[in-house]
Amino acid sequence: MTRRSLLVAAAVILAASTAAAGGGRTLEADASVAQLLWELGEPRPDHWIEPTEELVRQGRELVLEGRTTGPDGKRGRPISPAFGCTDCHNVVREDPDLRVSDPDTRLDYAIERGLDLLTGTTFWGQVNRTSWFNDDYVEKYGALVEPTRASLREAIRLCSSECSQGRLLEDWELDAVQAYLWTLELKLGDLDLAQEELELVALALDDEALAEQARGALRGAFLAGSPAHLQPPPDDRAAGYGNTGDPARGEEVYHRACLTCHAPSRGRPVRGTYPLSTRRGSLAKLWRNRTGGSLSFYQVISWGTRPFGVPMAYMPFFTKERLSDQQIDDLRAYLASELGEEP
Repeated sequence: MTRRSLLVAAAVILAASTAAAGGGRTLEADASVAQLLWELGEPRPDHWIEPTEELVRQGRELVLEGRTTGPDGKRGRPISPAFGCTDCHNVVREDPDLRVSDPDTRLDYAIERGLDLLTGTTFWGQVNRTSWFNDDYVEKYGALVEPTRASLREAIRLCSSECSQGRLLEDWELDAVQAYLWTLELKLGDLDLAQEELELVALALDDEALAEQARGALRGAFLAGSPAHLQPPPDDRAAGYGNTGDPARGEEVYHRACLTCHAPSRGRPVRGTYPLSTRRGSLAKLWRNRTGGSLSFYQVISWGTRPFGVPMAYMPFFTKERLSDQQIDDLRAYLASELGEEP
């Protein structure tokens, strides 16, 4: 048993004895996780902002539509001619277990709920995290992402100007996006807490001696940041990664991870310069290019592409936590199955 487990176990024993005496508050499923942590002694993060109705409206429009009406009453400029926020990020829950980042369970969850598989992690619950642009983003982009590691505001700024190939947001726009993201915060009912842990949190709200263990129970129920590790293309792209592919799951990957950007969707045209469809010719093009260099789907999925064209669109890369080597081989198996090729 780890030290943390021992501390939680000891706190639970103390909590149980206090509960027997009638202590502790009643907690509702829609209780704000952030508010509970603040009441338990955690300081408010730098990205806290009071989500007023006007700021939330502006932030929602910036995220979902790419522009909004400013304080001067005028319609502002689009953030980017190339990408909108939701081209890369969902705004709803996308993982059944918030403690892990698993592409296989995420695919199952996406199929169940009709979600896209996008390169960036969801905006849902972002305000509850403590780090952004994690792990191999630094390996790939270096000092560019350093200011974002512990600052959601800087992460938003980088996303708008670099990731979306757009412009820098004005301060009031950053405030608005943050305000909207606070409407997507985690609630207590979103966490998979044991009954004993819920009792511990309830009791700790009135007993400072239990606060540290209660904060640990809450924080341990979801990831502090989205893991992000690069996934090199296979050495032999004719052979792929060597997994036995599942064409049915590959079809889901194609529709949810590929066509969502490479075919018209959500009322928007194709992003970038590489249109795709379910037609045989489109699938054959992907299949032919699989062994090539910069156009191989093994290459562009794992490493992305540089910005090019007008507007300056590019292919963002999928980390291995967002799309696994098995799922890429599943995509290969789908293409082979549709074309009558050997996978």
